[in-house]
Amino acid sequence: MISRRQRREAGAKRSRPALHVGQIVAAAGRAGRRHLWRVLAVAVAVSVVTALMEIVVNDLVDRANLPLVLLTAVSASSVSILGEVFLSGFLCRLVRETGHRGEGDGEGSSVPQVAQTLQWSRLIRADLLVVLFVVIGAIALVIPGLVAMNLLAVTGPVIEIEDRRVLSALRRSSHLVRQRFWTVALLVTLPVILASGLESAGPEHPGSAGAILAALAVRGLGEAVVQAAIGLVVVELCYRLIAVDRRAEAGQAAHGS
Repeated sequence: MISRRQRREAGAKRSRPALHVGQIVAAAGRAGRRHLWRVLAVAVAVSVVTALMEIVVNDLVDRANLPLVLLTAVSASSVSILGEVFLSGFLCRLVRETGHRGEGDGEGSSVPQVAQTLQWSRLIRADLLVVLFVVIGAIALVIPGLVAMNLLAVTGPVIEIEDRRVLSALRRSSHLVRQRFWTVALLVTLPVILASGLESAGPEHPGSAGAILAALAVRGLGEAVVQAAIGLVVVELCYRLIAVDRRAEAGQAAHGS
């Protein structure tokens, strides 16, 4: 016998609005075109600095000098995390400007405004926790790592959009993604995995100035475009997942009454 709660959940599920992949990509593309030069400027700056730090750590530092190796490795990781956090927050503001006015309208999208108002501590801690969960899952078995990556894919945008704390944002991301698991896998997780191959596209050990410039061109510029595109899609997807979930909750409340 079906309980009242099960009937309510089934009715809410049937009334859940569709989430069209093409529409999400198109909306992300509109935001990218509208703010093209700002997106490219920030994404290229983040990618080039990150790639340069990685080249220094992997190819230019004397491996026998352990303190220097550790210092540069920590510095490179810190720069990478800060760059990813800033780019994600910056793209959130641009997508909001383009098609999601209403939440956080008082926050500007210029580089100084984003730097001043970004939830740095929350976003950094959330990023580290996501990496930790994915690594633990990958060590246990590859599949759990991929599942964790997918479930936590919109943690950063959730912090920005809904002003949530770290653990709340992790739970919220998991809740939102579970409802559209394969859509998120197609739009976010698969592109991220494919984009990781860009790191091996440049020269393996760029020792000369020319090789370093080539590596920066391939990894810095190439990764900038790819990361910006994926970031815009992630933010647009997060906005739509939140909207769908809120409508589903409203439907459940209506059925319950």
